Amino acid sequence: MATLHYNRSVSLLTSPTIFATLQMMVDVVYGGIFTETKITITNKLSQYLTIHCRNKISDDGYHILQPTVAHRFKFFPNPFSKRSLWYCTLEWTGQSHRFDIYNQKRTKCEDHSCYWLITEHGPCQVIHDYDNPECIPWNKKAIVQALK
Repeated sequence: MATLHYNRSVSLLTSPTIFATLQMMVDVVYGGIFTETKITITNKLSQYLTIHCRNKISDDGYHILQPTVAHRFKFFPNPFSKRSLWYCTLEWTGQSHRFDIYNQKRTKCEDHSCYWLITEHGPCQVIHDYDNPECIPWNKKAIVQALK
């Protein structure tokens, strides 16, 4: 009889704890920690652009973009280690470049959306103003001439 009374008391005490924990988990999930990040890449070249973006686990596949056309993919960055990294291979006639399109420690995205413009001189990130993107020159050591 004492065991039954003890089990009921433990149940009554743990129920509010479990309820409070579940409430906090819902707030964490819907409060922004597990928010999807969207990457948009726009071809600003005068020719077709082939992109292939991936990370250690996922692969967005190959996409061929006409001039002015954009491609978008999305993912959930790691909220705990802050080490999410997505990189892309960008190729067009006679050129091939690799670029870290999303580095969780470096990349600034407004409302979990990153916008990149790909130009001959390098990728440009639109952060606040589309007319004034922040451009990064291609790393000359990383340039790989495409096979003709």
